[in-house]
Amino acid sequence: MRGTRAFLCAGVAALAANTGAWAQQAPDAAGPAAASAASDVLDEIIVTAQKRTERLIDVPQSVSAVSAEALQQAHAERLDDYFTRVPSAALVETQAGQARLILRGVNTGGVGATVATYVDETPYGSATSLANGAILTPDLDPSDLERVEVLRGPQGTLYGANSLGGLIKYVTVAPSTDGVHTAAEVSTETVAHGDTGWSGRASVNVPLADSLAVRASGFYRRDPGFIDDQRGKDINDGRTYGGRVSALFRPTDALTLRGSVVVQNLDSNGTNQVDVDPMTLRPALGDYRQARVVAQPNDMRYRVYNLTGTYDFGPVQLLSSTSYSTLFQDALVDVSGLYGDLLTGAFGVPLGASQVQRVQQRRFTEEMRLASTDGGRLDWTVGGFYTRERNAIMQLINGVDNLSGAPIADFANLADARLNSRYEEYAGFASGTLHITDQIDLTVGGRYSHNEQDAVQLGSGPLAGDANYTASSSDGVFTYSVAPSFKPNEDTTLYVRVARGYRPGGPNVLPPTAPGAVPRQFGADTTTNYEIGVKSEAWGRRLSLELTGFYIDWNNIQLFSSVDGYGVNVNGGSARSRGIEASVTVKPMSGLTVSLNGALVDATLTSDAPPLVGGLKGDRLPYSARYSSTLAVEYQRPLSGAVDGFAGVSWRYTGDRLSAFDTSYGQHHLSAYSQVDAHAGITMGPYRIEAFVRNLTDSRGILDVGTAGSALDGNVTAAIVRPRSFGATLGFRY
Repeated sequence: MRGTRAFLCAGVAALAANTGAWAQQAPDAAGPAAASAASDVLDEIIVTAQKRTERLIDVPQSVSAVSAEALQQAHAERLDDYFTRVPSAALVETQAGQARLILRGVNTGGVGATVATYVDETPYGSATSLANGAILTPDLDPSDLERVEVLRGPQGTLYGANSLGGLIKYVTVAPSTDGVHTAAEVSTETVAHGDTGWSGRASVNVPLADSLAVRASGFYRRDPGFIDDQRGKDINDGRTYGGRVSALFRPTDALTLRGSVVVQNLDSNGTNQVDVDPMTLRPALGDYRQARVVAQPNDMRYRVYNLTGTYDFGPVQLLSSTSYSTLFQDALVDVSGLYGDLLTGAFGVPLGASQVQRVQQRRFTEEMRLASTDGGRLDWTVGGFYTRERNAIMQLINGVDNLSGAPIADFANLADARLNSRYEEYAGFASGTLHITDQIDLTVGGRYSHNEQDAVQLGSGPLAGDANYTASSSDGVFTYSVAPSFKPNEDTTLYVRVARGYRPGGPNVLPPTAPGAVPRQFGADTTTNYEIGVKSEAWGRRLSLELTGFYIDWNNIQLFSSVDGYGVNVNGGSARSRGIEASVTVKPMSGLTVSLNGALVDATLTSDAPPLVGGLKGDRLPYSARYSSTLAVEYQRPLSGAVDGFAGVSWRYTGDRLSAFDTSYGQHHLSAYSQVDAHAGITMGPYRIEAFVRNLTDSRGILDVGTAGSALDGNVTAAIVRPRSFGATLGFRY
């Protein structure tokens, strides 16, 4: 069945306790003077990047931790509110629920993710390249998070598949038995060129006994639209709602059980795209406007269920994490630009075209780890991992009236393509840190992963033909990491790291009659990262610095292409990414914090991609900015005995980029842009009142450019940043 896979991939083109945003504002038990002194130094950051609790400064790799306080200051509600503040990170989003994460430039498009996602101990999203995992990145509401950890560079040793570019890890707030805690807030926000939205959040922590506590949180957010259709109506509004319930049970000092359920629904009514001229990228229909034959809703459903148990044997601790997660997408896409003229010519009737797209991801995982806890000469972790996925993609193309978008019964089911797949993986891993001297450590890890996959492709209709094909594959990959480090003092770490990451291969589902040149299977692609870095705290812990240099070799790159008329995943070409990342945070005076980070990234192909992909040796990798930086200033001071004031401003700069490889127009040059955000408010005991503005200068940066046929009348789509918005928040925490 020639070309059916093209339909199937057409949619692809932050520790337990109630710490958080206001924890530093609570009175210190030692008195006001001690509390004031504590506020003059930087917080000590604790992370779990190496699957054990440790200070960020001691981790011999490049990790950014976005705290709950930072999330609050940024008024973070979506991925783009905080992910793009991380050095060398980029996000390409066309619609709420459809986003691609990029770290250190590791991206060539395609259908498999290059950045893995974890929710506490649960890997979330698909590991296979057969379920659109690259663009269905979970956008979880951060309202009840302890922090977000972003691990840059390959993380294959401890985190496995799809972490060849890095990892984003959501660390949720755990239940606590120390007392009842409640929090709530309401916000409203008005977007320029659009309408008004609002949100509400609440959480409660209740100890039911000395050994049992439950925490629950919920949220509802109505997102305002700012993209107009032909009638001048905002069409990209939406709503996001859900919550989390978690219980912690500690029947003995040695045994701890924690169960959690995360539920989130995301309903978007349209894309964040405008129609632009394919050569100049200037708006073709006016600012913030698009023309579509059919509406383009996108509904996402996230579910994460986890039970984690730990047992402390004394010198070692055993951990078991059992998870089940699902991701469902139900979307409608206007494909009139691709198929409208074709259908009109074939049937002699003016027609547009709509594509129904449904994706289902179901994933079970089990991980067991045994780790040393005695703090001896060797800290070690050994474990095993198992995951099983069942995924399905369904795409249905219908002919519609090219003016009204109304379905036409005679032209329904012109193409019905379905791909069902199963992914199963077994892995074993080990990691250890040898403390050679008081100042010199050597961290070494390795992981072997083996996966088996089966897929069935079904098709019917005049545009797809009849099909019932099967395929299977299996492969294994060994990944490793080696990181010697030197600590000249307790507050400085210098390290060198070499690490490898991978993305699994898989089968191409093809008819028996497909030519021999069409690959029946595609292999894993791998990245090898060479990194040198320094982390330091100075000036009585009022200054922190991190500087990293890296070089990444990317081999056997997975690409989606067409071979002899068949849409397949192929391996082709190689690339490299090299750069420098820097982060500095300083408290020069009481109440004032200044943070600056930036990255210089040079990511290019080192060999030609397949001709139908369009990339040539020396071409820059898509959507990787050479320069990016963030500057944030935050100031707090008492206004009276009962009132504290605070204010802050941040500036984000995203340098020029190139769009995806495109054989029709080549890579488009996307101009650099900046965003300025600001906020100010007061706290009165447990209450907080705040006003904020996002994108103060009303920057119109382009995030993504579509390919030929992505819009009507020869235009192409361009996803843009949200325009200027103003809002206010009223919050309470007890």
